[in-house]
Amino acid sequence: EEAMKKSFCALMGLLLALWACAPAFSRHSLDQVEPNISFQALLQDPDQYRNRTVMFGGDIIQTWTETNETWVEVLQKPLDWQNRPQDADVSYGRFFVQFSGLQDPAIYAPGRKITVIGEVQGKRVDKIKDMDYTFPVISSKENHLWRPEAMGGSMFHFGIGLGTVIR
Repeated sequence: EEAMKKSFCALMGLLLALWACAPAFSRHSLDQVEPNISFQALLQDPDQYRNRTVMFGGDIIQTWTETNETWVEVLQKPLDWQNRPQDADVSYGRFFVQFSGLQDPAIYAPGRKITVIGEVQGKRVDKIKDMDYTFPVISSKENHLWRPEAMGGSMFHFGIGLGTVIR
C-alpha cells in the first residue's frame, strides 16, 4: 500500500509538471505560422502579407467592440520560447487584432499580455494621439491571454528537498 501511494504521488507530480508545460497553441495553428515574416516587414507593408498566417504578441493597449466584432490594439513585444510577450522595453510598433463576435473588454483589458496566431487582413489607419498611424490588422484564429506573473517570477515552481524562500 505504501508503494502504491508513492507511485500515485509520483504520477500526480509528473502530470502536474506536464500540464504546467503544456503549449499555449495547438500544433495545427503553430504549423500554419510563417515564421519568416517579421513584425518589422509586416509594419512596412501589411497588404503584401494579406491572407498569410503570422504569430505576434504584446501588451493590450485598448479593446473596443463594433458590429459583431471586437478590436484589440496591441503594443508589439518580442516573444520568448513559450511564445509569451517579453517584459522588454522593446517594441517595433502596434497592431490590431480583429475577433468575430464579442470578446469582453474587461477580460481583454489594457496591460494584459496576448499572443495571437491569425491571418493578415491588411491595414487600418487610425490615430495615436493626433498622429495618423498604419496598423497591420490580424484576424485571430487562435489567441492566448497570459496570466500576470506574480513578483516577476514564473507561476510554476518545482523543487525537491527542504529550504526557505525569502522575498
